[in-house]
Amino acid sequence: MRRGLTLLEVLVALLILSVVLAGYLELFHGSHLLLARARLWTQAIAYASDGMEQAKIGQRDAVALPGGFRRRVSTTQWSPNLDAITVTVTLPDGSRFDLRQLRAHAP
Repeated sequence: MRRGLTLLEVLVALLILSVVLAGYLELFHGSHLLLARARLWTQAIAYASDGMEQAKIGQRDAVALPGGFRRRVSTTQWSPNLDAITVTVTLPDGSRFDLRQLRAHAP
């Protein structure tokens, strides 16, 4: 009766273990990148919502925000009684998020 493992069996087991471990590390890295990207977009949405509220009270200046974000607010006439407000937030990597809303003219 033979006891223990041969060198070849140990090497094969280590190879299988390293392939499985590499797969888990790749999955972990991908989920970390996805989480960081979601955090950036969540910040962009919050900055856009804040910009929309400021535009409603009359503040429309372009603003540099913390973390490399930039925000620009523009207003165009949509119809005789409505304005279209657009808040554009530029993320640090150059991608953009636009938030648009219609607002009735104040009487």
